[in-house]
Amino acid sequence: MRTYCWPELPRLPSSGEPVLIRVAASPERPVARREARAALRVILASWSGLPPSRVLLEESCIGPLWPNRLAGETLDINFSYGANEAWIGLVRAGRIGVDVMRVEPFAESQAVARAYLGPEAAAAIALAPDPDRAFAAAWTEREARLKCAKRGLTEWDGSDTPEAFHTGFEGPDWVGAVAVRSRTLARHCRTECLLSEHLKSAFG
Repeated sequence: MRTYCWPELPRLPSSGEPVLIRVAASPERPVARREARAALRVILASWSGLPPSRVLLEESCIGPLWPNRLAGETLDINFSYGANEAWIGLVRAGRIGVDVMRVEPFAESQAVARAYLGPEAAAAIALAPDPDRAFAAAWTEREARLKCAKRGLTEWDGSDTPEAFHTGFEGPDWVGAVAVRSRTLARHCRTECLLSEHLKSAFG
C-alpha cells in the first residue's frame, strides 16, 4: 500500500498495488467532491501523460470511473469523505473500497449495529471499552468491503461480508478502513499486516 497526502503526487503503482491519497477538502460535500475529482484528474494526467483537461471521468452509481487503461490494465477508483478531507483509493487490475467516518456518539448506534452489522458485531460493540470507536471501526470495515465488491449497503441478513484484504486505520477522532482485492495481493500472505503498518505510519 502506497499512502500519500495531497498535493504529494503518487508514482504510478505496480499492478495490483493499492494507493491511498488523503486530500484536504471543504466540509461542504459538493465542494469536496469537486476538489477530490480535481486532484484525481491531476494524478491520472501524471500517470497517463494526458493533460488534466483531457482526463474525463464518467460518473456512476458507485462513483467516478475512468475508461482508459494504464499499461494495459483497468484502474479501480473509490472515494470516501470525512470532516474537511477526502480519501481516494486507487488500484490497477483489482478492486478497492475505502470508508472513513468520524467517531462520535449517537443514540441509535446499537439499533443501527444490529440492523446493518449483525447481532455478533452489535454485542461486541456494546462490550468494547470505547463503543463509539468500535462501532466506527466495524461500520467502516463493512462499508469498505461492500464498496470493494461494488455492492450497496443493505440490512444484515446473515450473509457473509465480501472477502477482501482489509485493514483499519485511525486518527484522534476518526476511523477508516481499506479493502482490496487483486491477484498480486493474494500472493502475499502478510498483506493485511503490511497494509496496516503503512497506514499507521502515514496517517496515524
